[in-house]
Amino acid sequence: MSDTDIEDRLASLETFTGRLVLAGDDSDGSGAWRNYLEQRLQQERKFSQEVVAIALAGMRDHIVDLCKTTIDAALSKTIRGTYDPKASYAANDLVACDGASFLAKCDSPGRCPGPNWQLIAQQGKRGVRGPPGERGLPGKIISGWVVDRSNYTITPLYSDGGVPGPALDLSTLFTNGESDGT
Repeated sequence: MSDTDIEDRLASLETFTGRLVLAGDDSDGSGAWRNYLEQRLQQERKFSQEVVAIALAGMRDHIVDLCKTTIDAALSKTIRGTYDPKASYAANDLVACDGASFLAKCDSPGRCPGPNWQLIAQQGKRGVRGPPGERGLPGKIISGWVVDRSNYTITPLYSDGGVPGPALDLSTLFTNGESDGT
């Protein structure tokens, strides 16, 4: 419990005890009855708050579950590939047609593209050619190979004298996929 929670609880208790009246301190002798009623009101208030909290938590969980189900249904798409006029399509089927992607809005949407298909993405027009860039550095040239006959690998060496390239495994060319038992 944090300091703020403790301070809030103390303030609540001080307010409650400030309303208490000792049984013999009032003129008509109703102090004990008033204390009893005050205590019962506090209990009922606490009970009501707990009931409301439980109800709200249940409603929140129900709403979250309902939203998840609705969102999952709305987002579930079936990618069907290139549009085929002979195939039948259902709502949320995605197809490619004429350089674009379309989503079926309903079951049996008819010919694509059409009023029951939603355009999702389309190939854009070619842009204006930009200025030529600077020439890049020359590519690496293989100047030799390191041959490891025992492991059936070769590793390229580059003309720049830098780090060797990745080793190439050639074992399947010479062993036909069979192990020699070693």
